[in-house]
Amino acid sequence: MKRFRFSAELTHIALLGIFLLTAARISPDPDTWWHLNAGKWMVEHSELLRLDQFSYTRLGQPWPAPGWPVQIMLYLVYQAGGIGGLNLLTGAVFALTFYFANKALSGNEMVKSLTLVLGAAVSSLHASARPALFTLIFVAIYLWVLEDYRWQRAKHLWLLPVLMVLWINSHGLAVIGFGLVGLYALGMTKVEIAEKRLILKVVPCPLYLLIPLLLIAACLNPYGPTLLIYPLQAASVHWKAAQQIQEWQSPDFHRLFVQPFIWLLLLTFALVGANRKRLALTDFLLVASFAYLGLYSARNVALFGLAAPIVLTRAAAPLAEAWARRFPKRSGSPLPLYRKILVYASLAGLVLLGMMRVAETLPNDANLVELEKAGMIAPAGALEYLKAEKPAGRLFNSYNWGGYLQWTLPEYPLFVDGRADLFQDEIIGQWFQVALVEEGWQEVLDRWDIHLVLLERTWPAAEALKLAGWQLVYQDEFSVIYRWTSP
Repeated sequence: MKRFRFSAELTHIALLGIFLLTAARISPDPDTWWHLNAGKWMVEHSELLRLDQFSYTRLGQPWPAPGWPVQIMLYLVYQAGGIGGLNLLTGAVFALTFYFANKALSGNEMVKSLTLVLGAAVSSLHASARPALFTLIFVAIYLWVLEDYRWQRAKHLWLLPVLMVLWINSHGLAVIGFGLVGLYALGMTKVEIAEKRLILKVVPCPLYLLIPLLLIAACLNPYGPTLLIYPLQAASVHWKAAQQIQEWQSPDFHRLFVQPFIWLLLLTFALVGANRKRLALTDFLLVASFAYLGLYSARNVALFGLAAPIVLTRAAAPLAEAWARRFPKRSGSPLPLYRKILVYASLAGLVLLGMMRVAETLPNDANLVELEKAGMIAPAGALEYLKAEKPAGRLFNSYNWGGYLQWTLPEYPLFVDGRADLFQDEIIGQWFQVALVEEGWQEVLDRWDIHLVLLERTWPAAEALKLAGWQLVYQDEFSVIYRWTSP
């Protein structure tokens, strides 16, 4: 009789749990909506976006849509299944990401499965319905291919240029692929000191030859080399926005859902320290570079959840083997039938509970209510006021609600939204100048001929506008709307 081995199914159980937990969350974030709107525009016009169509501050300026295939897909999924459909898509892509992440791991199956779940807890911080989600799956595949090449398990390097074509079209951070190849190339470069002579001999890694091919592949997109500088354009606004926008700040470790990053980092340090083998340069570069990026900006935390498990499981492998030798498994008869039934019944119960939770997140109205409570979308009351009253004039809008307003109120072009690469320091700086009531804030409103303001009540401008003579025409728990009427 075949012996029952529940441990053989641990990876599949971990991946199923990752899917259920992710699909049970509400996936849209403030940027989801302008991605949806971009996808909608491209579907309706049967052409790619090349110029801004949605703001009055950058109207007609060049703006290639980074992630255009994903934006179109998100829009089609939303049309078919609403926010619930986006939740399911996010869960599926996230679970598939960790399927490939698992292929890059080594060692004990139990350790791999537990590490997989911890890595997913770290990366889930940014598991949302936006093109950035697809960068995670490309990073996971790159890590798998490069790890296989490193340990000579298989050579799938031909996949990397092909994936780069898909990556550069799916999200603007395809430059990470260059960084990964460069990191492995540097880590695998051999440095030898010739005997009897103090001569340093460097044997370059063949991976360096892959970088020009990746560069050519990255240019195979409708916008050409322009997309390669997208990350630099987005990063150039950090000096101002990093002080106010949460995902560009360092992680707030006082929040419980951010703390898995610390657990994974410290556990990796502990296992590397307990392992008697010298830490390979490639492993050091993986942990150090992605830990640095994650500590620098919360938006990079998800990448650490993919890279650190590779080093952690390899460091844990000798310890797991030593434990197995000290406490060998007892041979015996197969697990009794009633225990098998109990195990699988418990698993089925957990799956059922997970699916019930997923089902709760499918109705569109329920998702919108939760998003409104979380402050991720403009309150329904404020939107109803603008739709019903249709006050004339340009709208100065909330930065966080810009994408949602672009999606729900296309008749009102926006001052700004989450497209930092488009608005740059000039417009984002002016937005903060008004919101924070900094010197010259009223001149900004006059310069753009703004007659309406919709903001969260927490911004200083929400009170300053009243003192400056603006008429408060709507307010609720979260928002205020002011209107300027000439004296």
